[in-house]
Amino acid sequence: MADPVSFGPIARSGVSDAVYQQLRDAILTGALAPGEALPGERALAEQFGVARHGLREAIRRLQQARLVEVSHGGATRVLDWRVSAGLEVLSDLAVSDFAASSLPEGVILRSALEMRLAIGVDAARLAAERASAAAAGEIEAFVGASAGIMDPLVLAERYEQFWRLIVVAGENVAYQLAYNSLVAAIHQNAAVTRPLSAPEAADLATQGELAAAIAAHDADSAADAAHRLTSVMLARLTATVG
Repeated sequence: MADPVSFGPIARSGVSDAVYQQLRDAILTGALAPGEALPGERALAEQFGVARHGLREAIRRLQQARLVEVSHGGATRVLDWRVSAGLEVLSDLAVSDFAASSLPEGVILRSALEMRLAIGVDAARLAAERASAAAAGEIEAFVGASAGIMDPLVLAERYEQFWRLIVVAGENVAYQLAYNSLVAAIHQNAAVTRPLSAPEAADLATQGELAAAIAAHDADSAADAAHRLTSVMLARLTATVG
């Protein structure tokens, strides 16, 4: 039988956040296995050294993330996040010890970038098919306004906004929400992702091609330009981590 998981006392500020993070990491790394019951509320509050209110708030967050199941009057049990959790957990995976303990280097980020490529290509196609003249014009003007900018951080911020405009123009709400989660996960790995993304952010020529294809309602050309853009970062990560 595995040794029981123990938790450390929590500082008074940010109590529920800190409790959530410790429990979240224990679930994502498998230290708390699917189906396992959490210790009772009193025992868990004593381990963390917190009042029950802060503990309950953390449990509610775990429940909302579909990492645990709370049975009224019964135990709170760990769920298998691989079959229960949603995309919002992706950014948690990026900052937990999960990747280091359970997966080869770079797998979480690679997964995010593979999904980013797939969504980017289809979102570009949808934007070419659905964008209004005003939305298409805004995308073209946005790329034009980036000309002459040399600061990599500014280009990175504008590149993120460029894709947000495209995803919104494609009128797919699920893609918009997925994009938000992907951006959050990528931001969690900023030290790695910023250098990898720099060539894409600076490639105003291909961004211009994509914007023009959307304005011309040329879905195939838009998808091709989107693929050429979003595959760069993934290829660079693959070359880095093998």
